[in-house]
Amino acid sequence: MTDGVTEARDKRGAFYDPLASERMRRLFGDPDAVVDALTEDVGHWTEGERGDDMAILVVTRCHRPPRVA
Repeated sequence: MTDGVTEARDKRGAFYDPLASERMRRLFGDPDAVVDALTEDVGHWTEGERGDDMAILVVTRCHRPPRVA
């Protein structure tokens, strides 16, 4: 198990919250863009210091056209 994202802290000791981050409040075109943005945002929050590993899983929903009966 990894907790590098959920336990990332800033210099004051405040935990990182992706839902409170302006950078993460947007639609992403693909999973790689989410991973890149989240990694960058955590780095910004911690001012580049990461003392832990991070595993990021992105789940997407495939939109299928409705069935025609």
